[in-house]
Amino acid sequence: MQSTSQALVDETEQAVSQISLREWGMSGKQGGVFSGIDLEVPPGAISIIQGPAGSGKTSLLLSIAGRMRVDTGEGHVGELDIRKQSRRVREQVSVGHVAGLTDLENDFTLAQHLAERLIMLQPWYKPWVSKSSLREVIEVIRETFTSATEVIDRLPEGNFSASDAKDADFLIDDEGKAFVSELSELQKFLLELGLASLAQAPVVVLDNIDYLREREDRARAWAAILIYQELRRKRDPEHPLTVIASCEDSSDVDLVLDALSTEVSPTSVGKFSLTRHPRH
Repeated sequence: MQSTSQALVDETEQAVSQISLREWGMSGKQGGVFSGIDLEVPPGAISIIQGPAGSGKTSLLLSIAGRMRVDTGEGHVGELDIRKQSRRVREQVSVGHVAGLTDLENDFTLAQHLAERLIMLQPWYKPWVSKSSLREVIEVIRETFTSATEVIDRLPEGNFSASDAKDADFLIDDEGKAFVSELSELQKFLLELGLASLAQAPVVVLDNIDYLREREDRARAWAAILIYQELRRKRDPEHPLTVIASCEDSSDVDLVLDALSTEVSPTSVGKFSLTRHPRH
């Protein structure tokens, strides 16, 4: 797959890259997956990988995260060489939503999912988490969702109905007793983002936001991503969160960026396009 890129900010403003790819390429049994990719993503930025189904978006994200091998090119996450130091790269890049990799257990409650992930991140001799720790994490997720829902009311008239925001009431209670099976697809997406963020890695990748079929849900998802990124920036301005997310159509994020222009301040916003070519 060949690729084209479009920068939405002056690249000369950023001398340091969180993600850097040069001639990045991957092949599969049926031919090229993507090739010739040059990408620079500064710390604290949001990079949107867009393209049709089958254009290699998922593979590109997983290659950046050190979870799929490429055949050609050079790639770095900070100072880490992705091809040579994939294990350390995986510690620096958390995977949010990727179908088949981050799927949630329907029989688990939100609190159980969070507790399991927190325990995995703790030393082996501390196989438990406190209720206060769980409540703190749950509150961040709830705050993010509520803030994202409020954005809907501020979007240009005609994009969404007044009931869209009202229908977004979050099911999750203060103690996280709701089961995953009770959550909407948007709530599951935000839970996956929350779980990925617990490790406090400097980069998070999120795949295929288009799987959220309702346009208002996609808008809320983009709003939540931007709002959570801003929360991280305020808590730790020296180590902002870099987000790389994929979709087929980025028009929804453009609406949200306009609505949140006075509230969020990513280092930059860039779009990178992948083009699907016939397999050989």
